[in-house]
Amino acid sequence: MRKVAAVLILIFMSFFVGHQAQAAIVDEIRFYVKNYYYGEVPAGIDQMKTIDEIMKGLDPYSLYMTKSEYESYLNSIHIPGLYENLTGNTMVSTIQPKVESQLLFGNVAHITVPSFQVETPQAIVREWETLKKSGAKSLILDFRFNGGGTVASAEAIIGMFNNAPKAYTRYNRDSTIEVPAAKSTVKFPGKPYVLVNKYSASASELVAAAVKDQKAGILVGQKTFGKGSVQSFFELSDGGALKLTTAHFTGPGGSDIHGIGIMPDVPTEFGKELEFAHTALTKAELKTWRYAEIPEVEAEAPGGPIEVSFSQEMNFSAPAASNRVELIRMGNAKPVPVRVEQKDSGTLRIVPEVGLEKNAVYVLMIHPRFADISGIYMREGAYLFIRTM
Repeated sequence: MRKVAAVLILIFMSFFVGHQAQAAIVDEIRFYVKNYYYGEVPAGIDQMKTIDEIMKGLDPYSLYMTKSEYESYLNSIHIPGLYENLTGNTMVSTIQPKVESQLLFGNVAHITVPSFQVETPQAIVREWETLKKSGAKSLILDFRFNGGGTVASAEAIIGMFNNAPKAYTRYNRDSTIEVPAAKSTVKFPGKPYVLVNKYSASASELVAAAVKDQKAGILVGQKTFGKGSVQSFFELSDGGALKLTTAHFTGPGGSDIHGIGIMPDVPTEFGKELEFAHTALTKAELKTWRYAEIPEVEAEAPGGPIEVSFSQEMNFSAPAASNRVELIRMGNAKPVPVRVEQKDSGTLRIVPEVGLEKNAVYVLMIHPRFADISGIYMREGAYLFIRTM
């Protein structure tokens, strides 16, 4: 009987110690909520006995992390110094997507930013500098499906825009702060196009609001998600952490974000954001070339031959005539193989060798490499935008 009693006492003591530890964590969380939470503190919080009770009364962006969850989180973000002050809206992920880029036709740089991590601003600078060396003159920043990241990264990226000295306005419990953009020696060209959609949230919306409010770029796409809150991390005595909403933010010009989202300057269909921006920037670039603009046309998809008439008789029989004509899909910049034929002495017939996509935009480039019947070469090229139905 003594052994049974001893076991019962040990079990009871273990339960009592565990209950005390849980109560201490609840007290810590209660303190942080009452003193730092941006929002309505749950009624009756002093009588709440469990972590779950308190968390259910907070917004969905506030959460309790166990020791293992917090350690996993810290290992997932790229921050030198494991226990630096972590504030902002950092997206938790075990695999961080990378910044990617491509040079599109028309000397247009396209940089895709899937999230805002600590190293993201440096990655953007690296990609932009590389594309500039390859001939890029204009820029598309792609924040579609960007669920957020660190606020510091957003501040740094805003600082790369021209005429964007302010980052956002932050509303804490007891103060309002006008936050400046981080100073940057690297600047984007002109007014970049910034792509967003309904999955662009949090820190990416912060950048979108700053760009729109200060007219530092052109926002294209659909209304953003609408998460304009800031979460801060409070380490707890059990090794875990409380991720708590401690502030809300708006654009520097007062654009509301939380629960509303940012409306783009140019609304487009879902999936048409890149095509629109690429087309607009390519048109602007082609105006600087010595190419004549042929009025835009509409065509049925998959599309038949495209005929272009010249003002004089031409010699289209030169070798490799197809190399003097390009047909390029806007958005992905994929070239379409074409066959070049002569219809008559003044008409060039261009036959796409694969069907054109429906509801798409293409540019047809006729380079100044053709000669007339006297052997005099064209002084200017020509281009034509084609919209398929």
